[in-house]
Amino acid sequence: MVRVELPLVDASGKLVGYGDRWQAHRVKEGPNGPVLGAKHIGITIACVDDQSRILTAYRRHKIFDKVWTLSGDTHPYREQGTAETETLTQAAKRCALDDLGIKTKGWRRTLSTSYSSVDPRNPRYCENELLYLMVARQVGPFHMNPRNAYELRWKVAAEISRDSATDQRKNPMDRKYAPWVHALFSLPLDMLEEALLIG
Repeated sequence: MVRVELPLVDASGKLVGYGDRWQAHRVKEGPNGPVLGAKHIGITIACVDDQSRILTAYRRHKIFDKVWTLSGDTHPYREQGTAETETLTQAAKRCALDDLGIKTKGWRRTLSTSYSSVDPRNPRYCENELLYLMVARQVGPFHMNPRNAYELRWKVAAEISRDSATDQRKNPMDRKYAPWVHALFSLPLDMLEEALLIG
């Protein structure tokens, strides 16, 4: 099995090195309590149709399982022992192909935000990301990868924004959206709609 590394960044977003994918998502015990894995770059992709709807996925994963996210999630990968790292666009294309079986072009990096969260269902794991939103139009058929999602649904940004605001008032164990969705949809709705090509 090929081991992959993730780009690690400091608080300002500057690249500081690379780290093992799973170690970057592990929570460790420190002298003052839990310490989250190293901050790293992540992406979430949003496939938007001609009715301004976003394809969302009910996520199937070891970390943050059974929560709604956008069309897919990944990181720019570097195979361990090599020097070349995927660009954000390359990672978005790979994610769309793996999760949805589509070869989508025209990816646009639109927004970024930092967030961190411990998985309430599996508190050994966490996310600690500088997250980039990658957006592209979706035309034609797609095919859900059942290894990565339980279900797909089309939703408009206003619906996700409204649901996310309600969701954040719940106990973390009961939330139905991923924390990175909350981080993005805490931004002003008009900014999100423009970023999602639906302004």
